[in-house]
Amino acid sequence: MPLEYALQFRGLNPDPGPWKLPRSVTLRPNSSLGIAELPKQQAKRSKKRPYAFNLMVAGESGLGKTTFLNTLFNAPLTEKIAPQNLFASKTVEINPTTFELTEDGVTLFLTVIDTPGFGDQLNRETNFEPIINYIEKQHDKYLAAERSQEIRGNIPDTRVHALLYFLPPTGINRMNDLDVEFLQRICSKVNVIPVIAKADALAPEEVSLYKKAILRDFEQYDIRAYPTFHAEDREFIAELEQHIPFTVIGSDKLINVNGKMVRGRSYRWGNVEVENPLHCDFVHLRELLIGTNMQDLIDTTHSIHYATYRGQKIRGNGRPESFLACDDFYESRIENAKRNLADEMQKKEEAMRQRFVAKVREKEQSLREREEALNNTRQKMLEELEALRKTVEAEEVAYNELVSAKQKK
Repeated sequence: MPLEYALQFRGLNPDPGPWKLPRSVTLRPNSSLGIAELPKQQAKRSKKRPYAFNLMVAGESGLGKTTFLNTLFNAPLTEKIAPQNLFASKTVEINPTTFELTEDGVTLFLTVIDTPGFGDQLNRETNFEPIINYIEKQHDKYLAAERSQEIRGNIPDTRVHALLYFLPPTGINRMNDLDVEFLQRICSKVNVIPVIAKADALAPEEVSLYKKAILRDFEQYDIRAYPTFHAEDREFIAELEQHIPFTVIGSDKLINVNGKMVRGRSYRWGNVEVENPLHCDFVHLRELLIGTNMQDLIDTTHSIHYATYRGQKIRGNGRPESFLACDDFYESRIENAKRNLADEMQKKEEAMRQRFVAKVREKEQSLREREEALNNTRQKMLEELEALRKTVEAEEVAYNELVSAKQKK
């Protein structure tokens, strides 16, 4: 690599392109080495390491962002992250707060990044900069850590993995200009997940029309929301995409619904349940953030948004395009290797299952044959015993007749 770099700038090799890696040779061990246990070892080891997930929330004040987070993670987060005065600051503040959540031996360091003051000023031109600067600053920290020899082995990840953007429940036929401009600028830097706050303020028909209007604006202004864009793990995407943008209802209180205490709100006209899919999309959003795509949000932040930012920084420093291509080539090889390993593991699991089923069926057939043989032997012995009984009875009758004949004589 240093020689290629030197030759490039001497003009002898203007564009060497990605360096060629030696081709690997496929070998099949004659006996098991235990290589197939590596994914299990990795899973066991990863469970011991704490995970980090950084979630930013943005939107106008009064939309219930902190109450929603408290509901989402089923933990008392509200008192920690709620601002003291919503309108005291003249600029947008960035308030990251980290919580340690533990479940079944897995530890998650959840960092919630609140943005109080967003959209509260009459002049909103400067509302975007603090948020964009914070996201880019975390990328800068990670890039500096990659270049450092001291902490490169274990880089603390403070990059924003997801941005929940809360839209007001206006029910009108389009988004306001603030939302459009901000989402246009931010969607290329972070995974944006649009959320319609306080959905209980809208009728079902209004929710449907509002969602369609928002999706039309997304398409018109090229706003790329997650998971439609950027998501790599698309196994559950088709089911979740139909709920975008997600309608949510936040509540810290438990209400009685048919004798069961659930999170919700009580009104004169009835009850609204947070976790009822008929009332809002809270359960689908929680499934996306925590149940199915949390790791994918972390991965896409690194492989898409951070990689784009890193590439721009490197290009700004005059690094040759060929070296950037080498980085992309290496990362693509790693991703393909991971994907191939997962596919191979699935195939091996399926083959093992098939072999197990075949052995069970073979054993069942053997047992049935043995049972049938035992039944045949038992039947044959019963028949022999019956024949022997008849012979003994015949001999006994003959003996009695002989004794009677002798007595008469």
